[in-house]
Amino acid sequence: MTNDLVVIRSCTSLQEAELVKSVLESEHIHTEIPDEYSAGVQPFYGLTLGGIRVLVDIKDVDRAEDVLSAQVSDAPLAP
Repeated sequence: MTNDLVVIRSCTSLQEAELVKSVLESEHIHTEIPDEYSAGVQPFYGLTLGGIRVLVDIKDVDRAEDVLSAQVSDAPLAP
């Protein structure tokens, strides 16, 4: 695995980021949420930074976008 990770989504909540991560990992796409612990302790942390980032390897970007467009809409989840 290379360290060439890119942002595939920027989410409004940790729960939304975890849903995106779960969908991608179900398709065997390695995913990281670098803000996971900070957002868990301080839920509004992600909003101050423009969202909670979900990262994938650069080689998986096209496949991840295809998976997400088929599985998850860009609309925020209901509270």
